[in-house]
Amino acid sequence: MFSREMLEVRPVGWRARLTHPAAYRWYPGAMIGLLYQVSVLIALWNSSGTVGEKLGTTALLAVVYVAFLVLPPLLWWESEPRRYIGVGLYFALTLTLFPLIGVVACWTWVYVACAVGMVIARTPIALTIIGSLGALQLIVFTVVGTVEDDWFIALVTVSIGVMMSAFARQLDALRRLRNAQGEIARLAVIEERARFSRDMHDVLGHSLTVVTVKSELARRLIPTDPDRAVEEIADIERLSRSALADLRAAVAGYREMSLSTELAAAQAGLAAADIQAHLPRNGEEVAPELRELFGWVLREGVTNVIRHSGSRNCWVTVGPESLDIEDDGRGPQGSAQEPAPVGADVSRVADGGSGLAGLSARAALVGARIAVGAGPRGGTLLSVRRAT
Repeated sequence: MFSREMLEVRPVGWRARLTHPAAYRWYPGAMIGLLYQVSVLIALWNSSGTVGEKLGTTALLAVVYVAFLVLPPLLWWESEPRRYIGVGLYFALTLTLFPLIGVVACWTWVYVACAVGMVIARTPIALTIIGSLGALQLIVFTVVGTVEDDWFIALVTVSIGVMMSAFARQLDALRRLRNAQGEIARLAVIEERARFSRDMHDVLGHSLTVVTVKSELARRLIPTDPDRAVEEIADIERLSRSALADLRAAVAGYREMSLSTELAAAQAGLAAADIQAHLPRNGEEVAPELRELFGWVLREGVTNVIRHSGSRNCWVTVGPESLDIEDDGRGPQGSAQEPAPVGADVSRVADGGSGLAGLSARAALVGARIAVGAGPRGGTLLSVRRAT
């Protein structure tokens, strides 16, 4: 549940799990969480006891820490019962520290809570286990008489465990959302292909059948009735021209732009480029005569953000007669006379390599105007407005 990829392809073997991209994203944060254990080690080596005892305790603590690093990647792809068993074994491992370092071992239950939050999929069960760990810590502190000094350890355990559980659920929700967006885009492509196939069948199927039949008839009539054959050939020419006109109309319809489809495609494209997308849900509020233009502008603008801007965020704002695409990247490279696309070099605009010239022509046809300039967030702002 830690990443989108882990539920799509299941690694085979423990080495594959520990070297999976999702595991590499887990390790840095987990190692940062282990830093405060330096104080535990310092206290251990400053305490009384033989060097051998301290070395043995340090080795056991190292096992606990390493287990914390590798446990979630090993359990993410396991069944739910095995996840419970893995967490239970890790908790049992921490109990072996009590004879060596006493009540200080309760600090390691913070890692148990983190592991629970990251691998237990059912939220009520995960929260129950985390809360039980905190309650058990308070019981231990009460029994040994240190509850007034150590009660905050239970608070830390529960708060960090709940935070990690919420973080894992957020990642899971994001994974599901991305999968849903990808499925919507895939279904949209399938539907469009089916529509185009139907159009091609309807446009060309009948016409080509008639042309074939008339061609065969004309071939047979040439030796016996040339005048009738000429009429058939003329009819074939008429049918061919009509079919060509219908084909052009169908292709023109195929190229019609849908703003809602482009918003879904922009979401998927920005996510693939690791750019945070801030998009409206749909473009239904846009004036109907402007939706196709806004779709083309959105496609060109988002493409330039992905390819040229070097940004981490992209904002798209849609109004009834306006569309703004803004990023927080390098900023515009052009001038007022030669507006550049988002992040592009102005020389390419001058050489005609930019799609903005075509978009400006499209905008002029519906009484709109396109402008490019510096945005308030430090990047580039591409805007289209209906001219007043």
